[in-house]
This record gives sequence, C-alpha cells and structure tokens, in this order.
Amino acid sequence: MSEPVTLFPNMMVHDIKAFAPAGVAFWRTEETILAGMREFSEGWFERRRLGTRAALEAAQRIGQAATPLDALREYQDWLSGAMARVLEDGLAFQQQFTKANAKIASRQSQAETPSPGAGVEERLSA
Repeated sequence: MSEPVTLFPNMMVHDIKAFAPAGVAFWRTEETILAGMREFSEGWFERRRLGTRAALEAAQRIGQAATPLDALREYQDWLSGAMARVLEDGLAFQQQFTKANAKIASRQSQAETPSPGAGVEERLSA
C-alpha cells in the first residue's frame, strides 16, 4: 500500500502542468506589450528631439524677425509642427493600444476555446 504522503506530490504535478500553458501565454503577451511600449517610447523621444530642435530654430528666427508679423508667423509655424507631433503621439499610442488589445484578445479567445475532446475525462469520471 502506498503512503498518502508520496501520492500528494504526484497529484500536484498534474495540476501544475494544467496551468503551464496559461503561464507561458501570459509571459509571451508580456513580451509583446513590452516590445510595443519600447517602440512607442522610442518614437516619442524622437518626436521630442525634433520638437526641441524646431523650438530652438523658431526662437532664433523669432529673435531675428524684422516685424511683429514675421515673429508671429514663425511662432505659428512652430506651433503647427508642435500640434502635429502631439497628434502623432496620440496616433502612435492608439496603434500600440490596439495591437496590445488584439494580442491579449486572441490569446484569451484561444484559452477559452475548448480543445477537441476537452471535458471527456470529466464526463467519464462523473
């Protein structure tokens, strides 16, 4: 006769193996999200770099403007570029958010879709 103490670890191995695919899927999703965040942040920093350069050049042109109207025109040109970069930020965020949600949703739907023959053990043992 087997002792109950030796049977317990064997029962746990079966349960742990059942959860392994969910753990792997979770960490793969995490990798995807991190890659998307990196892509977004690199784009964000590049837009900030371009914005800083544009602001510096605009400040120099405003300082050299011959008339207040010329200075205002330079400011408007700079502001137009700044707003375009803000819109690019929003679009990039939306794209990353959509990609991450699609990835999570596809993994979730795969986890919820029963595989062929699933539940057969439960029906036989009941």
